Amino acid sequence: MWLSPDPVYHQVRSGPARACFRRFSDPIPKVCVMNRPPRRGPLSWTRSILPALLLAALPMSAPAGAAVGPLTPLAPLPGAAPWSAAHHSRQHRLREAESKARAGMLRQQLDQQRAPGADKAMDAYDVRFYRLVLDVNPATYILTGTTTVEAVVTAASLSQMQLDFSFQLSASAARAGGSPATLAYDAGILTIDLDRTYTAGETVSVEIDYAGNPTSSYFGWSSHGGQPLVWTLSEPYGARVWWPCKDVNTDKADSVALDVTVPSNLIVASNGVLEGVTTPAAGKSTYHWRERYPIAPYLVSITAHPYAIINDEYQTLAGGTMPVVHYVVPSELAAATVGLAPTVDMLGAFAQAFGEYPFVLEKYGHAHFTWGGGMEHQTCTSLGIGSYPEYIIAHELGHQWFGDLITCADFSHIWLNEGFATWMEAYWKEVRYGAASYHAEMAAARWMGGGTIFVENPGSFSAIFDYYLTYLKASWVPHMLRHVMGDADFFSGLQQYRAERGYASATTAQFQAVMEAACGLDLSAFFQQWIYSEYFPRYDYAWVREPAGAGWRVRLRIEQSQFNTGLFTMPLDVRIETENGPLTFVVQNDQAEQWYAFEVPSYPAGLSLDPDNWVLCEKRFQGTSDVPEAEAVVYLLGAAPNPFNPRTTVRFSLPRDLDVRLDLYDAAGRLVAVLAEAPFAAGEHGVDWDGRDRQGRAAASGTYYARLRAGGDVRTVPLTLVR
Repeated sequence: MWLSPDPVYHQVRSGPARACFRRFSDPIPKVCVMNRPPRRGPLSWTRSILPALLLAALPMSAPAGAAVGPLTPLAPLPGAAPWSAAHHSRQHRLREAESKARAGMLRQQLDQQRAPGADKAMDAYDVRFYRLVLDVNPATYILTGTTTVEAVVTAASLSQMQLDFSFQLSASAARAGGSPATLAYDAGILTIDLDRTYTAGETVSVEIDYAGNPTSSYFGWSSHGGQPLVWTLSEPYGARVWWPCKDVNTDKADSVALDVTVPSNLIVASNGVLEGVTTPAAGKSTYHWRERYPIAPYLVSITAHPYAIINDEYQTLAGGTMPVVHYVVPSELAAATVGLAPTVDMLGAFAQAFGEYPFVLEKYGHAHFTWGGGMEHQTCTSLGIGSYPEYIIAHELGHQWFGDLITCADFSHIWLNEGFATWMEAYWKEVRYGAASYHAEMAAARWMGGGTIFVENPGSFSAIFDYYLTYLKASWVPHMLRHVMGDADFFSGLQQYRAERGYASATTAQFQAVMEAACGLDLSAFFQQWIYSEYFPRYDYAWVREPAGAGWRVRLRIEQSQFNTGLFTMPLDVRIETENGPLTFVVQNDQAEQWYAFEVPSYPAGLSLDPDNWVLCEKRFQGTSDVPEAEAVVYLLGAAPNPFNPRTTVRFSLPRDLDVRLDLYDAAGRLVAVLAEAPFAAGEHGVDWDGRDRQGRAAASGTYYARLRAGGDVRTVPLTLVR
């Protein structure tokens, strides 16, 4: 979802990059999540919760329950008549993250008061079907509804059904098995006493009547052009705000029916297939929408407005057709017709790569609403008015595979939704404009800060929808994994992921297991370092050339010099420019310092490391001379944090036991402090500076220099103190 508050390798390759990872045939190990660093960073709050959206709300009245017959799985569909700049892309992603984080605050407030045992009670049944009979009254701002829940008992017995339900609505009556039932409400949980005790395997049916004004970040009574525009947006936990449900991602209903009554001048857009429009009373119309694919509650949606309708058509992989229907405000008809036209081409491109559009027996399209950006409601993305950049269209469409077809099991794994959808923006660029455009898009999504992609606390909505981690850095995971596995195994793995987890939910460990099976590699190190750990590798490299027989030998040294996280295990491309053209090799890198040698037939004029930027990293070229064989060297590794206030740690490593002097100088060269003057053992060490001078006075803000003297070597590193 994106939301805003504004309306081949050349000639030589030493095997696939994946050679860096160990092949294995034993059962795939699960990722252990114990002792992972928390998702954090120096800006983890301010970078996520920025000024949020203020929504104008308009409202919705009594249900007109026109029945349209029972749902049958995947019934035949009725016939249907017959894409930007990197800055804008980043703004679009950022605004979505801000808005989603704001929307999640309501759930946090509810859960702080949630009745004990509610989650366990909901585990006692499996929802199979919802029917929502709604009357939407924009004149009174009242939504009146009846929700039917059909579920199969999974516990030994069940005598009560508990559902998530917002305090903004009031439940007036309930029925269980067709008989009146007692209901009670407490701290966001609606409890219905069943007509009898049901046992495992039996089907329970419950109906709840309710009404109220659900105005919130999840439900809006807005307007456009002087006409009502009603919308819903339920991610992450907002379905309960406008209908009672089991509001979790791991229990998808097999199907959902929506019978939505509105003033007759309005048109309702929703999930699935429109099976008919009836007239329950003068001045009223009821739209009968049917979603027959499994769907998570937060992906159920309605919008209503006097829409103009754009009909298009997608040619399926099997040679059939599927309607593509866009519901747009009339004033945008011409612009939207042009702006949304690439949707069909995107459907084809994504289907070729990831398997057929997941809801091909229904439809795809967009419906305008008053937020900026978009939200990936199943089969009908809600889209902001007046802006149709390709990256938004690609992002929301990508969610139909990654987010809707396969939904993150809980929001700790939100990267499986948003990271993939952001990556698919770049993949579309590759399909449409070529590899250079793909890599440019990925370069625009680089995030080099701290924090983990895995959300340790899914109750923290600023962490769930952290723009930099959940969207930007997470998009680099499929990008890097593609290179590790190779295209053939990567795309095959995604197809298998669909086959195993489609129309259900997934965790990171489940995704990892599928991809390991697809490529035969142990990807534990990859997922541990990129999903559960922080930061990125920094590669310092130097090389030297020398004649070798009839050709040349190139010796390369690579050092991992990052000091704020552990070592990374990654394949790295090494491209050597020779008189006869470029040669690309792949090396395995997993040590603090490693040496490599390459034989090339002609004069090597240059060398570049990871030239196509397949790894989220920093690279520092150290020169083309003095690349020794493995020898003992004194290293001043740097300081962390840097900049800092009030304390930092200067780290260095010694090849053997040495006497060390570590001094601190200001920019004028004056000695400020002596941090260490003592013998140190071989190995890595850290010495703290508390921001004070030799007299114990607080040093002023500015740049300082730590100078290390050991074994005749002198090393210097700058520090920045910010008061």
